[in-house]
Amino acid sequence: MTALLLMVLTAPAADASPAAPVTRLTVAPAAVAKPALKYQLLPEVNELKPGNPVQWYLRCFMEQRNFFFHKDSVAQRAQYQTMPLKELPAEELRNYGGSALTQADWAARLDTPDWQALDRVLTEGADLRTPELGPLKLLAAGLQVRFRGEVARGDFDDAIRTAKTMFAFARHLGEYPTSAANRLGLAVADMALDALTELVEQPGSPNLYWALTDLPVPLVELRKGVQGDRTLADTELRALRADVALSDADLDELLGRLSGRIGFARERAGKPPRNLRGVITARAKDAGAVAAARTRLIDAGAGKNAVAGLPPLQAILLDDKRAFEIRRDDEIKLLGLKLWEIDAPVVGNKDELNGLFEDLLPRVGDSRRAQGRLEQRIALLRHVEALRLYAAAHGGKLPEKPADVGVPLPVDPFTGKPIEYALDHGAATLAARGARYEIALTKPGTEPPAGPSGAQTLPAPKKG
Repeated sequence: MTALLLMVLTAPAADASPAAPVTRLTVAPAAVAKPALKYQLLPEVNELKPGNPVQWYLRCFMEQRNFFFHKDSVAQRAQYQTMPLKELPAEELRNYGGSALTQADWAARLDTPDWQALDRVLTEGADLRTPELGPLKLLAAGLQVRFRGEVARGDFDDAIRTAKTMFAFARHLGEYPTSAANRLGLAVADMALDALTELVEQPGSPNLYWALTDLPVPLVELRKGVQGDRTLADTELRALRADVALSDADLDELLGRLSGRIGFARERAGKPPRNLRGVITARAKDAGAVAAARTRLIDAGAGKNAVAGLPPLQAILLDDKRAFEIRRDDEIKLLGLKLWEIDAPVVGNKDELNGLFEDLLPRVGDSRRAQGRLEQRIALLRHVEALRLYAAAHGGKLPEKPADVGVPLPVDPFTGKPIEYALDHGAATLAARGARYEIALTKPGTEPPAGPSGAQTLPAPKKG
């Protein structure tokens, strides 16, 4: 039950408003390092060792349980994650987490992630438990605090090492066969990008243009998680078959199991309660609805004699399962599209399922958008680094137009079009769908201001 509910409830919501929040960055000119790939943001082959990183991530919690789970430690870590960088007690955070986080560094540099979840996904269905995922966000938070401390002290090589750990950790979560784990991977990568953006603002920070360019796209995969969720739902519904007539007792048990789980999912999602058992039972008593359901099942390839022998309730449930599978695959196929090709998060008529299985539908469009927001953040930061690169070669001035930069610039992953650029009174503006960056260059002898998490991110401006 846990896995199926996570699959449904943790889908990120689509953007509610087209208005873009403003992120203000103050950066210094910086040329790229020589050689260009001196800095990388994922472990390179020469850093990797053979082995499974998963057991080492979990071993982190055996080292210092109080560090991760004690309420005072959790509260303090939350403060360290959000306080302005200049207020962070950077020296106190030297060697933050000690060997507990060092285990994560080692894990991130092992080459064969195996979460040992495939057998459970194939056999347990909605009863799948994923207790190993719960603490991993605490591990990411600890790494982020260490990352911020390194940035605050100007220990940029150490900070980039932590960035490698966090991005590799995020990619390993993309290998887990549930969407909940993949979305956790996106969250870990976002946390790393928060600290990396702070690093870019610091005096003397290296230019990471080519390091960002070298990151794979997508950074965190969703495909295994979506396919795993598909398998979880198939396992839950496999008792519903057209070639075997179920007894009244079996149907009652199946309907109760599904109704209870979906009702709980609706409650957790903030949806109003609904008597799903009553809805389906009423339809099973409607001779016209049952006849139409049998016809659709036969048209879909089920045997005519077998369908004729099914109890009315089973025919209704099988018809809903058929419609669910069509709608589900209409969602899953969005994985193969570019973001600008996705027209809507859900394909089809939601009324067709009459509520029973609609809460099991994957929200692939929403997950792809969350993945796209991560890709967009990387693209925008790559633009920032390109501007720093240009300014270093042109007397501290920003380019008049993007074509002057002299290095390739990524497009907005939501539109497939160039990110808009404007220069006004020596400050640059980058505008992408749902995001706006305002870039200023530091003057010699000055330091950048620090917002609540390094960069200053302001709410979207009100229209009118």
